[in-house]
Amino acid sequence: MKPKIADRSAMRKHHKTLVLALFSLVTVVFSATDPNDFALLQAFRGGLENPELLEWPANGDDPCGQSWKHVFCSGSRVTQIQVQDMSLKGVLPQNLNQLTKLQRLGLQKNQFTGALPSLSGLSELQSVYLDANQFDSIPSDCFDGLVSLQFLALDKNNFNASTGWSFPEGLQGSAQLTNLSCMFCNLAGPLPYFLGNLSSLQNLKLSGNNLSGEIPASFKRGMSLQNLWLNDQNGGGLSGTIDVVTTMDSINVLWLHGNQFTGTIPESIGNLTVLQDLNLNGNQLVGFVPDSLAEMPLEHLDLNNNQLMGPIPNFKATEVSYASNAFCQSTPGVPCAPEVMVLLEFLGSLNYPSRLVSSWTGNNPCSWLGLACYNGRVNSIALPGNNLSGTLSPSIAKLGSLTQIKLGSNNLSGQVPENWTSLTSLKTLDLSTNDISPPLPKFAGTVNVVTVGNPLLAGGSHSNPNPSTESGSSGSPPSNPSAPVKGTGSSPGDSSEPTKPKRSSLVGIIAPAASVAVIAILAIPLSIYCYKKRKYTFQAPSSLVIHPRDPSDSDSAVKIVVASNTTGSASTTARSGSASRYSSGVGESHVIEAGNLVISVQVLRNTCWDLWILGT
Repeated sequence: MKPKIADRSAMRKHHKTLVLALFSLVTVVFSATDPNDFALLQAFRGGLENPELLEWPANGDDPCGQSWKHVFCSGSRVTQIQVQDMSLKGVLPQNLNQLTKLQRLGLQKNQFTGALPSLSGLSELQSVYLDANQFDSIPSDCFDGLVSLQFLALDKNNFNASTGWSFPEGLQGSAQLTNLSCMFCNLAGPLPYFLGNLSSLQNLKLSGNNLSGEIPASFKRGMSLQNLWLNDQNGGGLSGTIDVVTTMDSINVLWLHGNQFTGTIPESIGNLTVLQDLNLNGNQLVGFVPDSLAEMPLEHLDLNNNQLMGPIPNFKATEVSYASNAFCQSTPGVPCAPEVMVLLEFLGSLNYPSRLVSSWTGNNPCSWLGLACYNGRVNSIALPGNNLSGTLSPSIAKLGSLTQIKLGSNNLSGQVPENWTSLTSLKTLDLSTNDISPPLPKFAGTVNVVTVGNPLLAGGSHSNPNPSTESGSSGSPPSNPSAPVKGTGSSPGDSSEPTKPKRSSLVGIIAPAASVAVIAILAIPLSIYCYKKRKYTFQAPSSLVIHPRDPSDSDSAVKIVVASNTTGSASTTARSGSASRYSSGVGESHVIEAGNLVISVQVLRNTCWDLWILGT
């Protein structure tokens, strides 16, 4: 018997009610927020001074089921908190990392204060935006275990204001990190080496901190960087060369301005074929602008406020600036004077010492420190005691007017270029007290080469290695490097013409004077002797003999013998710098030694008689 139609309708209605009730029950069961996650959200709201801005229901206990604003869930677990740019004020719960399913955290552009809570252990966390707040400290384990992290922004938070901070090593476990931004966040000290090992890193923005030291060598190792911002560091900033960046072949924007990078712009910078924006403003870069850089079709190139030298090239960059450098000309494409180019190459071999770089500017080397000119051409390089390092450039051989090169008492190394021997006007080459290596080129005998005090050379001291050179003997001191000199554009220690060796001049003056003195010393006692002799017996001496020095004589003295012709006997005496008289039978003889003077005289007849006559 079939049920009545009315009964069937009632049954359908009952079934619908039962299904709806079961569906509602299932929804409540599967949408209820994890109690721990809910407690953390409540703590989050409780730490705010203006929680009403969140518009979270005061009595709501199911953020996931009721779809609270700014909160996103997966099932019963909170996966996102997105409250950016809401002017929220307050502190965060320090156990925020108990939201273990959190994937995205967006707190940027608010006014959160106090300590940043640790994010340690949030293995599913992919993006963290904490920039533009007022956090004052950051825990050392903050980034431990963030194995899924891809985006991290910490800009404009004054973390650890008194000491600064650095990225903890725990961050190196975030192998998927592609974007790391911490501008104006009080980073201090050197860049962590491990950053260069993050092969997925594409954007690294660390402007406006207190970083120092060099860019780590690890940055050469296959990084995928497209944007590198290291500009405007405080307290001096980063230093060293910029060679490492030339291996970043995927780089598009490279900002290194406002640091203390030194050295030259490497030619290999041309390898950065996708580079569009290069800013090197406000460093201490020196030397020539490489041709490879001039040929790069950049959108923007800033070379202002460095110490770049040589000519200004014709750049292919769309927008380029190069003010406040040491270029020899002011117009792109105009070459420097040939001597200027030679001297700048020489300067480069000396590693561009700052004292000379600041002086060697413009297109007239006659006014440069350590140089002097004659008739408008450089004839003297005098830079002793300037703490120069590096090597000697073969380019100097092109300065045919050079008469002297004085580079003593520096730290130069390497060999003397062979082509320096072609400097036909050169008279003096002083390389004393350096670290020059052998062999020495064979200069003409007219060149006074002084190399005393170079330990790598034989015996540790040299002068002219050529036997024909008459001055600069081994062991003689170099000429005074600080003596005043003449010449256009000269400075203390410079000279337009090299002075002749002082030793030869002194010998020419002292030798005749010494000879006269010795003759006087000999003449006086002999005249006295002859006078006394004449009073008692008139006998003219037969001979006076001066014997040359005998190398085999241990006394090595000069002996002068005066013999009497009455007896035919003679005796000799050797005394240093004095005269004595001895008796030997009837005859008498005297020997006078005069130090190291050697006079070749065979026989002087009737000497005493002549001296007596002169005395009367």
